[in-house]
Amino acid sequence: MNSNFKYRFILLTFFMFSFLCFSQKKTHKNVTLIEKQNGKRLELFAKNEDSTSYVVFLRVSTDNYRRTSNRPVLTTVAPNSETHLLTLIKLTGKPNEYKKQFIVNEVSQNLSFRKDDDDFQINFDSALKTTKITIFESNNCEFCNEAKALFDKYKIAYNTKHVKKNSSELIALLKKSGKPYNNTALDVFDIQIKQDIYRNITNKEVLFNVLKQYME
Repeated sequence: MNSNFKYRFILLTFFMFSFLCFSQKKTHKNVTLIEKQNGKRLELFAKNEDSTSYVVFLRVSTDNYRRTSNRPVLTTVAPNSETHLLTLIKLTGKPNEYKKQFIVNEVSQNLSFRKDDDDFQINFDSALKTTKITIFESNNCEFCNEAKALFDKYKIAYNTKHVKKNSSELIALLKKSGKPYNNTALDVFDIQIKQDIYRNITNKEVLFNVLKQYME
């Protein structure tokens, strides 16, 4: 059983326990599910207005929409941010109706990266915490939320930008750094640290190796 699977299993087990205990709670004071209509597409986001990370669980059932995924969504939402969860595409002649199960839990941050921090013996010192960091993320990047949860846990400041919406800026940074800049629309997680840019980081080990270069 690899570490990513174990992490998901722990979270899923925790959520099932939380659901059984607290299923009567309908709303959360800090995290809400919001809708954004774009033609026939209904985008569902989790909006976190708190200064800590939360894990959210979303299950949607409907015969009136086509979904980008039929599986439940389980993901981390960074502080003071919105995270895309699911896209619903309205079927012609059907009403705008769907049923949802939306659960929020605030203790998930203690589970994130705990094993990996021990494995890689990372020391997030003051040098990294004062370094300018920008994350270029995409809508369907599961690792983006994990990386942001790591930075939040160790109080490492960062900005976020969207890969597609800020493609011109991303390409300019890649050109300036002498990095390949073709097909940036396919990137899911890029990160700029100081003047350096790194493309398509897909797991924590690679991210840790990049961060190590900026520690004293």
